Amino acid sequence: MIQNENQAAILVTGGTGFVGQSVVRQLVQSGRQVRVLARNMPLRQPEDTAVEYRRGNVLEPPSLESAMQGCAGVIHLVGIIRETRHQSFEQAHVQATDNVVKAATAAGVRRYVHMSALGTRENARAKYHKTKWQAEQLVRESSLNWTIFRPGLIHGPRGEFTAMVVQWHAGKAAPFFFMPYFGGGLLGQRPVTRLQPILVDDVAELFVRALDTTKSEHQTYELGGPEQMTWPEMLEVFNSVLPGPRRAIMGIPIWLAKVLSTFPLPGLPFNHDQVLMAGEDNVCDISAITRDFPGFSPRKLETSIREYMKPMGG
Repeated sequence: MIQNENQAAILVTGGTGFVGQSVVRQLVQSGRQVRVLARNMPLRQPEDTAVEYRRGNVLEPPSLESAMQGCAGVIHLVGIIRETRHQSFEQAHVQATDNVVKAATAAGVRRYVHMSALGTRENARAKYHKTKWQAEQLVRESSLNWTIFRPGLIHGPRGEFTAMVVQWHAGKAAPFFFMPYFGGGLLGQRPVTRLQPILVDDVAELFVRALDTTKSEHQTYELGGPEQMTWPEMLEVFNSVLPGPRRAIMGIPIWLAKVLSTFPLPGLPFNHDQVLMAGEDNVCDISAITRDFPGFSPRKLETSIREYMKPMGG
């Protein structure tokens, strides 16, 4: 139960996920009461009474509307990076956002903070980015006091990306003998894109701070770390920090990946949408962030990895 029922909670969708767990933790640290909408309830309620879990689903409006009652704001984090037989981008991004926006409006909730993605735009090639754009438009057309964040590649402990790189480095995941990236040229040896990885806790900090930053209302922010780098450069940072011998870093020809993903084979570890996105730069200018959120200073990749790998045995 929430300790102080007179203090309105912040509802977090996707609060049990990778980014969501960090957002919930930082909300509590900031003195907020938190309500988490969860499809699957935790096996046991957390000891911290500032967090309340409500069973529900963003694709089931009645449960969402019930969880929204009495809340002061909403942080909407739900999204998927690949479609499954059970959930499409249209459902996870567009329909879910439509439901959350409508429920917040009906409940009289005014403050809304939205998770989008770097690269989102109307004429995007990837379906992932197209549906993220459609979701953004629903937010902009609403009467809510909204803020939209577009993070790039997010890394951190317990994150899917970091776990994958750790498995590559240990030779426990395909391609087993090297750390891969999608590269240009006949043999994939040429890096073609740059990215700007950001620590999950830095992303969460901005979502929490936005709730009280009126300057961020009706603003869309692109979000990345302090360094822009190629994929091989990023993988080499992990290579230098992770324990054990360094693993070779090799490119997979992006032309070949496109062909394979057009006619996907069973067990193929990437899909066509991911290949399309891998062929685009994923970088941004973070000056608007540092202007509107004074004191915000995203951490460098190597510094972050060394810090969070310590409790993981790295």
